[in-house]
Amino acid sequence: MCNVFHAGDGNLHPNIPYDGNDAAVVERVHAACTEIMSRCIAAGGTITGEHGVGLDKLVYMEALFGLPTLDAMCRLRAAFDPERRANPGKVVPMHSCREWTGAVAWRATARAARA
Repeated sequence: MCNVFHAGDGNLHPNIPYDGNDAAVVERVHAACTEIMSRCIAAGGTITGEHGVGLDKLVYMEALFGLPTLDAMCRLRAAFDPERRANPGKVVPMHSCREWTGAVAWRATARAARA
């Protein structure tokens, strides 16, 4: 694992390069990512918003933010980008947002491919 970070503010960007064709490796990488995020959340940290929230971090949003906050994020995005053209794949996990449906389908497809 390599880590890119902002030394002054503690903003960490852990990166784990791996072979996505090896199911055992993929499983270990996902377990490591879950461990990293769980420890971050337990320490009072949050996931980056600097680069947007991609599908790999989507599942952690509800552990960090309550439904009213997530709803506000979704409504704010809709106000500025009603056609969802900016940053496709960077999402807010609200069940009412169009992205949520795509993210759920993507995760199911990814899990099936690993099985």
